[in-house]
Amino acid sequence: MKGIYYKIPMDFGTVIRKKDADKISIDSSISQQIFLISTTALGECKFNETFGTEIWEMDFDLLKTDNSLKEFIVNSMKKAIVMHEKRLLLEDVEVSVKDHNLGTFGKRRMKKRVIMSVKGQVLETNRPFLFQNSFFVGPLSY
Repeated sequence: MKGIYYKIPMDFGTVIRKKDADKISIDSSISQQIFLISTTALGECKFNETFGTEIWEMDFDLLKTDNSLKEFIVNSMKKAIVMHEKRLLLEDVEVSVKDHNLGTFGKRRMKKRVIMSVKGQVLETNRPFLFQNSFFVGPLSY
């Protein structure tokens, strides 16, 4: 393994006690980076305003269809991953969008659940890479 990769969030208490911080594999490190990219809004990271995606700029746009939302997220994620995750040769980003009820019996809250899959190849190891995660967008409630 070329580099040393650390788990985030970092446990600074361990570092202060002069113990080794938790180390992770390159695959886990790339997964952490993709998660950060997908959950960070553009401009949120003050030292690099290009870090993140445009996904959160349209969080309140209820007029987007599921297909246009999917296409928007795929394009935004591809652009951000290619720009900010150089350890991965990106092959594909797949997204599905489903309505999901988060509410209780008395109060229904519908949100769109975005299920994202990132496929590629880890350049350092030439092994296939797969990242899957989901998150909710849209404040639709009734």
